[in-house]
Amino acid sequence: MAGVAFAAAWGLAALYFWKKVDNIVTMSWGGGKYGPAFYGARVYLEPKSPGYSVRAMVHIGRGNDMFHDCGELGTVTNGAEAVAKWGQITWAEDGLHIGTGTNAYFLPRAKLERHR
Repeated sequence: MAGVAFAAAWGLAALYFWKKVDNIVTMSWGGGKYGPAFYGARVYLEPKSPGYSVRAMVHIGRGNDMFHDCGELGTVTNGAEAVAKWGQITWAEDGLHIGTGTNAYFLPRAKLERHR
């Protein structure tokens, strides 16, 4: 009986994980004055009728719960549209750039590194 419960719990956890992975548009690690690959930018989808809200978050450090919520970048009807508009992440001296052209989002490095 314990084996069945374990298998069911594992199956639900795997389903939850893949649902979350399916909502990721793109992800990239970048460094700064606190070390290489210290910041993790994640662009993801949240359901919003009639399509999706495209949002971004920057994880600060690995192995903790610190983050910067970039908020909503825009709305799309499907994941392919989100990738086309915000699928590019660039870490530069001046800060974090997500997307290109009129869809671009910019987070200045000074604001990004303000957490300490």
